Amino acid sequence: MKKYIYTIAALLLFHTNLFSQARYVFIDFKDGQKPALQNDVSYSEKVVSGAIKTKLGKMGYKGKESKGFDVYRGVTLPELGAGTYDLYFKVDRKSKKEKDISTVTMLISRGNEVYITEAEDSQTINNAKSFLDNLFVSAAAYSLDQEIASQLDAVNKAEKKYKNLIDDADDLQKRKRKIEQQIEDNLKDQKNQQAEIEKQKQFLETLKARKK
Repeated sequence: MKKYIYTIAALLLFHTNLFSQARYVFIDFKDGQKPALQNDVSYSEKVVSGAIKTKLGKMGYKGKESKGFDVYRGVTLPELGAGTYDLYFKVDRKSKKEKDISTVTMLISRGNEVYITEAEDSQTINNAKSFLDNLFVSAAAYSLDQEIASQLDAVNKAEKKYKNLIDDADDLQKRKRKIEQQIEDNLKDQKNQQAEIEKQKQFLETLKARKK
């Protein structure tokens, strides 16, 4: 476990300069401009999306897709404070060239699609910025978990193939022993048949001699 934590810490230090601080923005969503937060995370869309789903999933929340966003309703997230919110997440590749950097967009609503603004609740917005800034740690952990799972799958496949080879070898050995026995029996049959041929030839000569 300590080794795992050290690995995550090392990844975090390595990527410190590769991700930016979260920013407060306005985006076009549904019927107009909505207050949101964005941050760039130095991992692919798949990894970042997976990290968000895993984090909230472990807390018992399941997102539902709406207008390109994954929406989690009735969420109590300690990082944001004591309130209950509807959280909207969207993860996009930052650019065509930067496939391993994702832009995360987050909207926070108290319900009924009333989105929190910085002017109205700066504390929650600042907490949300910190949450997005720390999202890299979750992405790093998720990415490592995926690599471990992938490698474990590779090991399991290799072990299964090895077991199959052992089973095949056992079958081949059995077939080999059977063939060797068949060869031995065949050689005995050949010898017996040669003796039978000589016996029949001798009997033939005996019959021919009776004609003289």
